[in-house]
Amino acid sequence: MPSHVHLLTSDRPIEWITHRGVTVLWAIFASVWLYLACLPIEISSQAWLAYGSLLILILLRRVAQRYRLLRLTFLVIASFLTARYFVWRVTETLGYNGPFSFIAALLLFIAELYSITVYFLGIFVNLSPLRRQSVPLPKDPDRLPTVDVYIPSYNEDPELLETTLLGALNMRYPADKYKVYLLDDGGTDEQCNNPDPDKASAARARRARLQKLCADIGAHYLTRERNEHAKAGNLNAALKHTHGDLIVIFDADHTPTVDFLERTVGPFVANPRLFLVQTPHFFISPDPVERNLKLFSYMPGENEMFYDVIQHGLDFWEASFFCGSAAILRRKALEEAGGFACSTVTEDAETALSLHALGWQSAYINHPMVAGLQPETYTGFITQRMRWAQGMLQVLLFKNPLRQKGLALWQRLAYFNSIFFWFFPFARAVFLLAPSFFLIFGLQIYDANLKNFLAYAMPHLLAVVMVADLLFGRVRWAFISELYEMAQFFYSLGAIVRILRNPRTVSFAVTPKGERLDEEFITSLARPFYVFLMITSISIGMGVWRLIYQPQQLNATLITLGWEVFNGVLLCGVIGAMVE
Repeated sequence: MPSHVHLLTSDRPIEWITHRGVTVLWAIFASVWLYLACLPIEISSQAWLAYGSLLILILLRRVAQRYRLLRLTFLVIASFLTARYFVWRVTETLGYNGPFSFIAALLLFIAELYSITVYFLGIFVNLSPLRRQSVPLPKDPDRLPTVDVYIPSYNEDPELLETTLLGALNMRYPADKYKVYLLDDGGTDEQCNNPDPDKASAARARRARLQKLCADIGAHYLTRERNEHAKAGNLNAALKHTHGDLIVIFDADHTPTVDFLERTVGPFVANPRLFLVQTPHFFISPDPVERNLKLFSYMPGENEMFYDVIQHGLDFWEASFFCGSAAILRRKALEEAGGFACSTVTEDAETALSLHALGWQSAYINHPMVAGLQPETYTGFITQRMRWAQGMLQVLLFKNPLRQKGLALWQRLAYFNSIFFWFFPFARAVFLLAPSFFLIFGLQIYDANLKNFLAYAMPHLLAVVMVADLLFGRVRWAFISELYEMAQFFYSLGAIVRILRNPRTVSFAVTPKGERLDEEFITSLARPFYVFLMITSISIGMGVWRLIYQPQQLNATLITLGWEVFNGVLLCGVIGAMVE
């Protein structure tokens, strides 16, 4: 099947949709609603138009999931409401009310502009999600490619590694066609000769123990001389000592199911230009937010939004990317690209971007086939997310997908969406502090009355919620994304600033695995959030004071006070998640 055409399976009749066709159709719709969004009308007419459009969205909600044209129509109408809001926001709400008010208002507008950009990019990515079926293995065993399974490790417990190694060794595949390798970066020559005698002794003991473990169970032990380029360097060192046609990568805490190779090797036989089959990361343990708020058994996991929805959208645009584990890659493609990319601390996304630019193709199969562990503590959680934020920003700085040769327009937009999202800490900081600018200091941050707000802003906000429900309702509770962003923004913001100051000085931070919590405590990372909660509480108190003593600002105070109460609820949730 040509790479630009996908067979989209559903409970409806078969549909053939091309990238160019969807792009052109969306561009036509966008041109129409951009034109309509700029037409000036009376405020009463705007209210009728906006709430009439919302009524249509409500009526389309159920059927839009089943019919792609109606889904596109739903997204176009919602986008039109946001476009109407944005034009009004630019032309009527950015008045000059003094230097400090103007600076605060401008910061809020920039944060909103960022959010609207991410919103539109997210809609584009998810216009026509592709849901693939796995290709079965060929019946002739001689056609089966050879497979090397890599399990990179740095400081994980041998017991954890043994579980992953045994899972990899038990996968169903001809025994003479695949080998399992433990890539031990904790027992390198550099580690074993550490100037600190205690560290050197621990590294040598680790190497000996893991060598014996591999020999006992039938795996192969590999290490290297120096710990250069972190995980990517470890993988590249292994490429020089192995010869399989395909490379499978599992994190040290990702134990595969027996059918992993049966479901992922077939596409490589069917498509010689395929460089990657990515599968979802499935976790059997809660992250700190889920565990500490006791939501793990009830709420869809945070990763489900990405692996159950967004990756399907990226796959349609030929931009589903390598996520570091639970994936299989073609050696020939990696060799053409010079191995795994080492310029950033997110070697997975960077490698995928480079290979897509070389004309190779990827596929996403949404069948969970690994059982993994999430960070146990808030510190581990933040360490992981800071690395992701820094790495994606490095990709933008070093290999900007908007300028990357070899990518189609839709691939550029899809990759840019995946990267641009990680600027959310800046917007989140502004949205958290902006209400205080008005409630405490009296700065004019949003020049609008209640009537205009209800006609323009409220329909836009309701449309955003309805789009989120359409795209992600099965996998994401309302406002949970805001809670996770709030939990990460402060430390991710610092990490991003460090990258912007010096993008090449960031080192790879290994996500802690197998941590144990023997007693309850409040993490020290909670301190900044107590400060933010105190500021929010003061703002709410000042808002009540303004309601009583400044009734002439009733509308502005009510809107901003409601916003600040929402911030306070999120902050309480975040602090609750930090009670380990």
